[in-house]
Amino acid sequence: MRSILLIWLFILPALAHAQYTISGNIINLYDKKPVAKASVFLSNTTIGTASADDGSYLLRNVKPGQYDMVITAIGYETLYKTIKVEQTLNIPYIELTPKTVELNAVVVKPDPEWQNNYRIFKDELLGPSDYALQCKILNPEILDLNFDKAKRTLTASTNDYLEVENKALGYKLKYLLTNFIKDYYTGSLYYQGNVLFIPMQGKPSQVRKWYKNRLVAYMGSSQHYLRSILGNQLIEQGFRSMRLIRKPNLQRPPDSLIQAKIAKYRSAAVSIHGNNIIMQKKDSLEYWLERKRMPKIVETLVTAQLNVDSLIKKTDQKGIFAIGFQDVLYIVYNKKKGHSNYDKRPLNAPDFPTSLMNFSEPYAFFDTNGIIVNPTSVVFEGDWGSDRLAKLLPYDYDPKEKENGKP
Repeated sequence: MRSILLIWLFILPALAHAQYTISGNIINLYDKKPVAKASVFLSNTTIGTASADDGSYLLRNVKPGQYDMVITAIGYETLYKTIKVEQTLNIPYIELTPKTVELNAVVVKPDPEWQNNYRIFKDELLGPSDYALQCKILNPEILDLNFDKAKRTLTASTNDYLEVENKALGYKLKYLLTNFIKDYYTGSLYYQGNVLFIPMQGKPSQVRKWYKNRLVAYMGSSQHYLRSILGNQLIEQGFRSMRLIRKPNLQRPPDSLIQAKIAKYRSAAVSIHGNNIIMQKKDSLEYWLERKRMPKIVETLVTAQLNVDSLIKKTDQKGIFAIGFQDVLYIVYNKKKGHSNYDKRPLNAPDFPTSLMNFSEPYAFFDTNGIIVNPTSVVFEGDWGSDRLAKLLPYDYDPKEKENGKP
């Protein structure tokens, strides 16, 4: 992302309700001929189409914001284009590069671990929510799964759309997976992809259920939180923002010293004299085992409500805002029943669904849809960290869709 000028934000804007169109033509890079039946969609939205015989396309009902436009066609390289929508757009020509076909000998070997790796992949991608039980991956056979025993990482990739049917939210997802890494050493998960949401058709009772489930998934989400910031309605919408201070535990010795001491006293705990096995006193070993169990990080929660002005700034780009915090942003949502997925909750923390924003860059930038446009700038923990594909909503989701009569 190019440099963005930050401006202190004192008056927060309401969400924009305008909708625009995007049009243009898809052509071959080399001969400039139109490319028909190319898939054109805005990633993570319900907005998509196919190009006509003359290569033209039209995307309707686009809300203001920043999007990744994805263009795919058989025989061509996939093209990704970041666009910013604040008015009707016409992109005269988008050029697709024909694929270079290399004919190499392919040796297919059965993978005895594929089923187990697929189970792990599916659980991680869909997440632990009840909605995941109502999701089905329709074409798992296109997945290339690989577990690296030395690095203890599971990776996944595919050259085509992964089709996911979400009967909880009423969407069929066409998911173009670009990256998936499950690291068992660190316990971290990173995945990335582009998705088109296709609303499912159903009976009126099913549609009502989907509306309800979508609203439940939205309430308390990061998208809801960021939209509430823009509307200056954090408290009214049920959010409480607090400061979580994390510091190294100075009472815990370094890992290298702990491991050395444990090895020393464990080997000295048993000795053999003739036919007798003598057990030595274990006080020292227990002492260092206790040091190993001590937390590496000490957390202190400051429960005072943070002011919106201390969290958000405008930028010099219309419709793009910045949020940043030196410590960890501790966010509680008090309008949803149930305990939090954050199992390290401080003793003085409210017992409501809890999410943490841990910033890896000075600022995370987001648009009027409540979507972070530089997602590597922040790590979500707690409830937001466990929200995966099964609870994913389109960027253009409207929580009032039932009243508005949207499908």
